[in-house]
Amino acid sequence: MDVFDKFFQQNAYKFDKGYPDMDNDQDVLLLETLLDQLILLEFEDSENIPDDIEQIRSTINNHPEYKDKVEAVVMNSSTRPFIYIKDVGFKSRDVRLEITNDLIEKGLLPKGKIKQNDKGSYYLDTGGYKIYIKGTGKDKYATNTDQKEGLVVVLYNALKTKKWNQKKEPFNKDNMSSLLSDLISLKDNVYKGLEGTTANGEVKTYLEKFDEESSSSKSAQVVLNDNLSSALRMFKDYPEGEVMRGETFNRIKARAANITSLKADKVNPGDIFLKVGSITLPETDEVDITGLEELNKLFVDKWGDKDGLVAISLKGEKAQAGKAKSYLNKFKPKEIEGQVPDEYNLSKKEIEYSDDQFDSAIDQLKKETLEKIGSSEFIDYKPGKNPSTTNQKKFKLAAYKALDYLFRHLKNEGALTPAQGLVKMTAFGMSITDVNPTFFKLIGISSGKIADIPERTPAGATAQLSKGTKITIKDDPTYGGLKINISVDILEGDKVYSKYDLELVMRSNGNKQNTIEIQKSTKK
Repeated sequence: MDVFDKFFQQNAYKFDKGYPDMDNDQDVLLLETLLDQLILLEFEDSENIPDDIEQIRSTINNHPEYKDKVEAVVMNSSTRPFIYIKDVGFKSRDVRLEITNDLIEKGLLPKGKIKQNDKGSYYLDTGGYKIYIKGTGKDKYATNTDQKEGLVVVLYNALKTKKWNQKKEPFNKDNMSSLLSDLISLKDNVYKGLEGTTANGEVKTYLEKFDEESSSSKSAQVVLNDNLSSALRMFKDYPEGEVMRGETFNRIKARAANITSLKADKVNPGDIFLKVGSITLPETDEVDITGLEELNKLFVDKWGDKDGLVAISLKGEKAQAGKAKSYLNKFKPKEIEGQVPDEYNLSKKEIEYSDDQFDSAIDQLKKETLEKIGSSEFIDYKPGKNPSTTNQKKFKLAAYKALDYLFRHLKNEGALTPAQGLVKMTAFGMSITDVNPTFFKLIGISSGKIADIPERTPAGATAQLSKGTKITIKDDPTYGGLKINISVDILEGDKVYSKYDLELVMRSNGNKQNTIEIQKSTKK
């Protein structure tokens, strides 16, 4: 039993279903909290580490900013060294990328090109080695959702005082202590918009983590700078805005969710609202009876516009492009007593399948997938061989089960074709739901540089398959899941507003739950 199995066994009782439901916001928040408390994972050096890799370890450990930070070197293969850095979380992909870049800039890693593997992990390709910078487990400075979004609010409010960080400098080892001290001295002034929310206390607790050693932590710098970057953009373009993340914010999102039967974060992806200019909002209790059209009219249509609410979706620099699994919930039929409910997750029985049973179930779903796709001119699908390991067979079955569920229930959505269903699910992952207000995706930059002007998603946007393209469903026997490559046009009315190339992954999360995520998104 590995450390994660033990972890989930010990904490299963804390979740209503006995496991974390990744479509449940409360479960996700609890899981983030529990992971933050997880003890450091222990790693040991591989045997027979090449001399040139040992030299890299020594060079890093002797640098003043990385003094003795390399805990272990693990040779995943003869050409793939994993270098584990202390105080870096195993999930902190953006931190690991920033550290990789920093090590290169300081001459502590060989020259090469940073690339990304099939799972989205970054590595340095030197020509001879593929060097991965890894974390040892717990990251003291990792943030949960409330802390991240709350930090952006606090830093924005601090900038508004015009008494804090007047030079707009990123956090670094020389100024972190003084910048944080000055921030805390502003007291409740910087928490406006967070009153009565859990984020208020979460941010205050988070800031208490910082001590004299924090200034030298690359992880701490990355987290603070990512949020500062977003706050700088908000302040530059909306220096007099009023942050909303309290009761009225929650009421507006809840009302939209209730009207549409969609998750609140899908019908309105704004993580925070900025109230700008002169706008009259409905009384708090009136929000509960306001129609969707009237609610959406409250939001500005273009970045920089005044007299409305600005819906801002906050994203980390290297965050996943979006989650699409909850799209399947709209097809979920009512459970009938005495009948086995139709599920897109693996059952307990399926999880315990033998290799032969996995192969049989996968082969059956491959056959049914071919039948449903038929001779579609818009989908390129060729089933591959089944994986060789039991775990990968389980993951592959989970992916096919989710895909099959989607295709079987498309008739409930206006008799959509499989291609149209995949486009709809992709758009949903991008928070394009036909009913959303205009919102702006603000992507923080881990260096602390002011974020770029946010990407606009227009109100009521829809999506279609880009003309002249096909959807490719990749069934690789070495990958425990499915990869779907798709090109979509985002429409504002009848006009193409933007174009994207995307890659979705469908796989198991390691248990019976499926996950469907947009792993790569490239704007054309």
